[in-house]
Amino acid sequence: VPAKPTTYWCSPFKLPVLQNEAHIIRFEPVVQENHEELVHHILVYECSDKLEPFLNVSWDCDNPPDSLPYEVLGCRGSVVLTAWAVGGADMSFPSQVGLPMSGGTDTQYALMETHYNNEKSSPTYVDSSGMRVYYTPTKRQYDGSILQFGSTVSVNLLLPPGLKDIKMQNTCPGACSSAGLPPGGVNVFASMLHSHTAGTAVWVEHIRNGSKLPNIDENFNYDFNFQDVILLRNEVKILPGDEVQVFCRYDTSDRKEVTLGGEGTLDEMCLAFLVVYPKPTLTVCLSQIPTDVLVHLYYIPALIRGYLTNYVNDSADDATKGVQFFYSLKSIDFSSQGSRDLWSGTYWSSKYRDYVCRASGHRHILGGVGNRTLLTEIKDPEDPTGVTPEPCVGFTEEPATTQALGATTVGTTEEPATTQALGATADGGVSIWSFIGCIVAIVIMT
Repeated sequence: VPAKPTTYWCSPFKLPVLQNEAHIIRFEPVVQENHEELVHHILVYECSDKLEPFLNVSWDCDNPPDSLPYEVLGCRGSVVLTAWAVGGADMSFPSQVGLPMSGGTDTQYALMETHYNNEKSSPTYVDSSGMRVYYTPTKRQYDGSILQFGSTVSVNLLLPPGLKDIKMQNTCPGACSSAGLPPGGVNVFASMLHSHTAGTAVWVEHIRNGSKLPNIDENFNYDFNFQDVILLRNEVKILPGDEVQVFCRYDTSDRKEVTLGGEGTLDEMCLAFLVVYPKPTLTVCLSQIPTDVLVHLYYIPALIRGYLTNYVNDSADDATKGVQFFYSLKSIDFSSQGSRDLWSGTYWSSKYRDYVCRASGHRHILGGVGNRTLLTEIKDPEDPTGVTPEPCVGFTEEPATTQALGATTVGTTEEPATTQALGATADGGVSIWSFIGCIVAIVIMT
């Protein structure tokens, strides 16, 4: 593991080759002993057959080899097969649902992304953590899928230091669900909510025809160290035309510097992974405050008023501008009330969000990356009441075969299984920022 605080490592795998379509029915994280604080999260993505020549190669996700084709690079951030984060356990599917695999399906290869949180930049870590996959050759009634909602991972998510309660709203508009969901909609049966160490609450609101329905999921006592897939007590139907709003609350009262959206543990995110069936075309719907709003209503006025100690040099090349923009945002002085008011006015006066609406392979369902939507007016949520959703539990109706991704295989007492262990290693890298037009932060991860 590289001797630096944050590393995202990509490891490719070929899934078992079967003549007929099979179903994945369970994912089990296998975190190496004593590495519980090192391994922050593991995501497994569906990948194309272009991965075949690179099965013996693993790489820094943010600094990939030049030889990798776009089809391989595009696996990351595309169709999520499973998501695990610190404090979580295994994820099992109900008896009528499985993720399609092998046969004539698109799921023949997988890319595993492991986030290492090496806080002290220790050079001594060697890690073999990974994911064990259970599958059955007996195809179940429904194909399932995991949909990703929330915020793009970019510096457009900007949190001042020293504030106890900051709320951020992200929207997936009805136009996206209309284009990406089947006529009968999808059923949500499980959810995983995700932010980082400043997060104190995450919840998912559901809007139909302008009216707010009960929240799909909510956690008003979010704890970074206890993230898990939650099996909903009652399935929730999302129909074409419905809006999905993901909200996050943050507490930066103990921080002295600006917190930006990003991949590091001390950066922030706001995401909801909803597990659904039947499998829709839609895979990802993420949004952010528009970059032109951030630049023209906040960045330029802050520069003029002297709230920035670093700024972007217009004569620099795009890569340099990207780095300068990042550090200029990190340098904002929020000690004055004027600076805080300017930030608050920018984020809360903008009623718009830019969003991406995608299918597998980063195919855009609606236009490109420039889609814009008007936010639906909402009220502040109340504290959760009633019964807390049950944690996701295992199902053992069918014998299963397992394959371990990047993990040393261990035994299981729940289901008969054969196993195959696939190794993973790690190296260093940095996130890449760039510019489009005046100043644009490009999303580096979904």
